[in-house]
Amino acid sequence: MNLALGIDPGRDKTGFAFVNLRGDLLVSGIFPTEQSMIFVKSLREFSWEEFVRNNWLIEILHENLHENFACDVKYIFVGDGTTSKDFVKNNFADLANKICEVDERNTTLEARDLYWKIHSNTGFFGRLLPKAIRIPPRKLDDLAAWAIAIRGLAALKNSGDMR
Repeated sequence: MNLALGIDPGRDKTGFAFVNLRGDLLVSGIFPTEQSMIFVKSLREFSWEEFVRNNWLIEILHENLHENFACDVKYIFVGDGTTSKDFVKNNFADLANKICEVDERNTTLEARDLYWKIHSNTGFFGRLLPKAIRIPPRKLDDLAAWAIAIRGLAALKNSGDMR
């Protein structure tokens, strides 16, 4: 199975999302940015254990992922925000030519919509309030990373570069 990895690097925390090439979310999470080297090492070693041990996982929408699913990552999309250049330089210097930077403007707003797409059963009052004014009960960095992956995949498809 070919996958894409979306990354939303921030000063304090970094969101990540593994998606299939249709853009469907499989697994996502958030880790403290100071643990970037551990994240990348786990990714390079295809070690699912670190993701679990460090309690980084938030959304697990595909239960049948094999233990070394990270080896299936074909594309890495990183949001182009303030900390992205340092994140790529410090963690993916040897893969810099394989990293696709993606415009991350408004991905937090998109992340809200994605949250409500996953968690549509919000109870009686939740159904009364418009989605635009509902505030998700958790940080959304992982879902912003999902939005980044979706944008990256769309750009590849539009350019004809998706293999």
